[in-house]
Amino acid sequence: MPGRWPVCKNIPSKKSIEKGTRRPMQQKLPERFSMTTLEKNLAALMPVNEDLVRRICLPVDGTHIHFLQGGEARYQRHRTLLPFVVGKEDFLSTLGDANIGENIFLFGIGLGEQLDYLLEHFKEAGITVWDRDPWLVRLVLMQRDYSQYIGSGQLQLHMCADLFGMLDTVKSASVICHPFLRSVYENEYKLVEDGVGKKRAIICSGDLFVDDVGKILRGFGYSLYTLEIKKLALEEIETAIQRFDPNMIIAINYTNGLAEMCHSQGVDLICWEVDPAADRLKPCNAPTDRAFIFTYRKANVRAFIQAGFKNVEYLPLASNIEKRFPAELSLKEKESYGSSLSFVGSSMIEQAKSFRDIFLSHYKAYCGGSPNAVEEGNRLLEEILSVQRQDLSTYRIPDLLSQYFSDFISYLFNLPGAHNPFMLVGEIAAAEKRINYIASLGRLGLNVWGDQGWRITEQYGVKYMGSAGHTYEINKIYSASLVNVDINRLYQADIVTMRVFDIMACGGFVLAEYSRDLDELFEIGKEVEAYHTLDELLSKASYYLDHRGEALEIAERGREAVRNNHTIEKRVKYMLSVAMNNQ
Repeated sequence: MPGRWPVCKNIPSKKSIEKGTRRPMQQKLPERFSMTTLEKNLAALMPVNEDLVRRICLPVDGTHIHFLQGGEARYQRHRTLLPFVVGKEDFLSTLGDANIGENIFLFGIGLGEQLDYLLEHFKEAGITVWDRDPWLVRLVLMQRDYSQYIGSGQLQLHMCADLFGMLDTVKSASVICHPFLRSVYENEYKLVEDGVGKKRAIICSGDLFVDDVGKILRGFGYSLYTLEIKKLALEEIETAIQRFDPNMIIAINYTNGLAEMCHSQGVDLICWEVDPAADRLKPCNAPTDRAFIFTYRKANVRAFIQAGFKNVEYLPLASNIEKRFPAELSLKEKESYGSSLSFVGSSMIEQAKSFRDIFLSHYKAYCGGSPNAVEEGNRLLEEILSVQRQDLSTYRIPDLLSQYFSDFISYLFNLPGAHNPFMLVGEIAAAEKRINYIASLGRLGLNVWGDQGWRITEQYGVKYMGSAGHTYEINKIYSASLVNVDINRLYQADIVTMRVFDIMACGGFVLAEYSRDLDELFEIGKEVEAYHTLDELLSKASYYLDHRGEALEIAERGREAVRNNHTIEKRVKYMLSVAMNNQ
């Protein structure tokens, strides 16, 4: 979470605004974005809403907005870059029944295209704009001079937690939504539609899993507000909590400092860890009686307890059966998605390259910036990986790192903010394992969906099918494949992945890597099939390709097991009951 920012008593200087704007990895903005224009708009806003001016100048992460070489914008949602430009036809279709003389509430400022149109064509209307993202508000104020509209009162700007105080006045206005941000701000739009109920929860932003949990919570009657805890300044986060006054904060995956913040605000924390974390878990420096941690991995329970958390338990992953279900395919779709043997997922190649660079940059710093440090570190790293490659079914990275880099590992663990070295190198080894297993399956006619990194396996007979959408396209792949393969990360072969639950929910047969957890959750050989080694994976894949009827029977029983016992709705209901019973 970005830190605090000093209160602006006067109009912020250009230098102070730029300081609040800079973030790691933030790209240079196109020329149309001007600090001078921003200063002029803030000067007009200062006598109207000094608090908003100060908050606009707080540190904010803008790395989710990307600009191509020609200046065209892309919005990164989850892990996908999406076009972020509103054409005239798009925003005309959002006008609805808005009248020239009435008040208008613009839900989502975007890059200002709709706002500019409204100011030009609805000159007698009062226009109130709200956006959840301070970075977008700042970009719009850098792009065009709105000072006369702000000064006259025709244009009123709001952001983040301001929404809670605007809900009554919005009822008398024509609501116009940004065509893209409407879905991104789903929780907030429900507040505009329905108001704030008695049951309130803040949900921390994140990947696709967050959307599933949010929809379930809304179904349980909760009013939700989404908090960008990794992008906003701490002061903006605290303001949202104080104004919304939630019963609890829900997080998918833990962020260091989150428990301390929840304790300082007197609100319960429910966190479901569903992914491996690259950074190290730090000791919690606050009481954790009201923090409830659920982790997908039994081995992580001890780590959280050692970090000072009292309420920690294992909770396996699950599937959203409203989104994952058997797909009915047309003949054409069967040709596109049908496969005897398939795998859907990341090649992990780019992440492995990134983690290798991070590891070596830390090593270079440890060596005092020596020009030979990267070469030496890479040589030692290759020696470690070559030993690990000899047996990809047994995770040896921690012992090998301690043997080859003992002093460096101690240095990293005492370095504030440093990455977890075991995780960095573990991801590299995990990528190599995944590539090796997929390449070996090429001889059986494997189709693979995912990123371009998979092309490296085409030389081994693997057919690369391109990327798979996260919505219903995956259902078609899982449903149309006779054998769906699951490959765990090398360093967490003890878990049951989300992929296993989703394949089974779609009625697909899954050949998963064996773990004790898999054996506890499902009946192996009747609801799911499992392998221990690469040789066993190849052997069982060949067997079930020749015994289609057995695979289909296992798949049907597996689907019923997931629907009855392993849905995200059941997991969320359980977490809520644990928290409520401990109040």
